[in-house]
Amino acid sequence: MDLPYRARAFGIDWRSDIPLPGFDDATDVASDRPVVVRRVADFDPPPSARPGARAVNRGTVFDTGIAIGWGGEVDFVMTGGDRIDYRPGPDWTGAIPATFYSTVAALTAAWRGLLPLHACAVELDGRAVLIAGAGGAGKSTLAADLLAAGAPLIADDLVVVRVDPARVGARDRVLRGRPTIRLHPATAAVLDTIDAWPVPEDPRGKWLARPRARSTADAVAPAAILILGDGHGDGPAPAQGAMLRLFPHLFRPTWLDALPMRADLMRDLLRLSMRVPVMGFPAQAATDPDSRRARAQAVIARLRG
Repeated sequence: MDLPYRARAFGIDWRSDIPLPGFDDATDVASDRPVVVRRVADFDPPPSARPGARAVNRGTVFDTGIAIGWGGEVDFVMTGGDRIDYRPGPDWTGAIPATFYSTVAALTAAWRGLLPLHACAVELDGRAVLIAGAGGAGKSTLAADLLAAGAPLIADDLVVVRVDPARVGARDRVLRGRPTIRLHPATAAVLDTIDAWPVPEDPRGKWLARPRARSTADAVAPAAILILGDGHGDGPAPAQGAMLRLFPHLFRPTWLDALPMRADLMRDLLRLSMRVPVMGFPAQAATDPDSRRARAQAVIARLRG
């Protein structure tokens, strides 16, 4: 089957029968192991009838993959980290919805042995700085302020890490994600962007912006992980506590906990937490431009110190 659309994100090449505008275009990319995305009339056999099937949230995990629905719009079945079938529903709009670029992509990456985190990442001095934290802590805002200070975007909301199985972790890499970042309209308006548009389903009224400051590297070595407002002080975490501090920031932890490779994911989380400094930092408080610029400079100074 000839698939006319090619994209790249999270170190993965995606080939599809429908455009994937949430990822970077990769028309000229060749891949030994792309993810094939294609429309089907039905799933045969249905996910609930596949070996090991068990319900998780709004979907199913089975021995060789996952199934997840997006209301009456579309259902997805991912198999083996190599194939995603989608079946349009009665509310199909003709375009792939947001959940594909987040939950479906994260679970596909996990199936391939990659570690998905709920965080943002920017590139500072050639290395990746990850920004995690609870909802409302200001991850994307701090990322935008670091972009404005000259640190290009690697990924927003979903960060995927390839963890080196060797003990030293010399080849751990943060993989470049989607080319956009969700921001409050006021922040999106002052950031240097290619374009920006409102996200209709976002309950906070955020916009999706495509910043000009974007990492050109496909994979970047990690320098540090900031956890905003985690209540453990603002210094590096002791090695024994770092994994516990990172664990809540896995992407879709309920789903990841149900995957057959859960033990491998936990091992990689432990390795990452032992190799990369995990540091607390205050959650976003002040919103005036001067305070935000000063906060971004304080983060840069700490990381460079």
